[in-house]
Amino acid sequence: MGTFEFEALAKLEAKNRGIEDLPLALVPHPLGGIYEDEVVRKADLALESVLKAVTRA
Repeated sequence: MGTFEFEALAKLEAKNRGIEDLPLALVPHPLGGIYEDEVVRKADLALESVLKAVTRA
């Protein structure tokens, strides 16, 4: 999981490593220095992306 702030970098890294189709689970920035309830809220936002990534054929 990463933040939208770093989406371009994540896509570039995936491309450079030969995995351009790598699914990303992105949430609003920041991830660090936030309270637990905010972490849980952001994880909930990413859940659908994660489920699609692990269940795609």
